[in-house]
Amino acid sequence: MKRILLFALALAIAAGCDGLGAIDETTREWSVNDNSMTWGVHEYTIKGSLPALFNDKGEMIADVPSQPTAWVTFTHNPEGYKEFSTVYNEFLGKSPIGAAAMVPMAMEIYGRNRATGEKCFQLLCGSQASANTIIRILDTKMPRPGDNPAADTYLQRYLPAALLKGASAENAYTPDEPYTVQMLPSAIAPSGAFFNLYIYCEGWDTYLRTVELKKNGNLYNIAQCPACYSQCKIIKGEWGGLR
Repeated sequence: MKRILLFALALAIAAGCDGLGAIDETTREWSVNDNSMTWGVHEYTIKGSLPALFNDKGEMIADVPSQPTAWVTFTHNPEGYKEFSTVYNEFLGKSPIGAAAMVPMAMEIYGRNRATGEKCFQLLCGSQASANTIIRILDTKMPRPGDNPAADTYLQRYLPAALLKGASAENAYTPDEPYTVQMLPSAIAPSGAFFNLYIYCEGWDTYLRTVELKKNGNLYNIAQCPACYSQCKIIKGEWGGLR
């Protein structure tokens, strides 16, 4: 049995998977009901909203809230592109807070399997060119076979978890369950078709991580989000992974 497990792990590494979570492209039964969606036993929920801080002239009419006003919760990270794309196209991608919450989901998939993660970012960003900006950095931060993250703190496999509620360097980036992406409106004024929001989390010295979005038909794309994959605080302890 031990030899079988080691062989399976070796195959996973060869496919670009780090062994923390697997890629599964099995189609599950799914449904959308108001503010929630299920994919098999996985559940995704949207709560709250983003209050308007600017009028039609781009003038600021309210202060940025001190605490999150919108949340996306999920019981499990999407297991592969099939689940990720269905959740995006049929539910989360239809709102800015839903699309922004898929950034850590795509990052986690990329950490498990680079090829699958690239497809997820292409979908989420709406183009290969936009996705490449994110992938180029993540490719240097996600460990490869033979890397030693303990000796090279630039490698941060736990980076997706750092964006989740309750996760911090002190608790080895163990997030609250269900996993939650907390958000609030941005102080950056909209510019043309582009607008911003903040993800609120504890993985960095500043709690607000900017995400820029653009609406594309009835879906929202991620234009850029460099604050979400910049170097976060170095972990204390060993990361346990995400479901």
